[in-house]
Amino acid sequence: MPETLHDTLRQLHEQLADLDELQPSQREELLTAVTEIQDSLDRFDIRSADLAKRLHEDTETFSSKHPDLARTVGQVADTLAQMGI
Repeated sequence: MPETLHDTLRQLHEQLADLDELQPSQREELLTAVTEIQDSLDRFDIRSADLAKRLHEDTETFSSKHPDLARTVGQVADTLAQMGI
């Protein structure tokens, strides 16, 4: 996995851990998506495209209250798109 994407995913995990006001269901959805992206990229599995799209769509529900988190999630999705995934 490219180092930039690895760093961005790590940053997203840290932000999710530090963000108290995020609803548990939203936190779980994001953590699940990030884990699935990491796993599928490690296996070079093309399912990452669907996961990246879902991750990007999930940000719409909390982007106004959590702009930093939404920005990081967007970076993950954009990086995957730039990789052609």
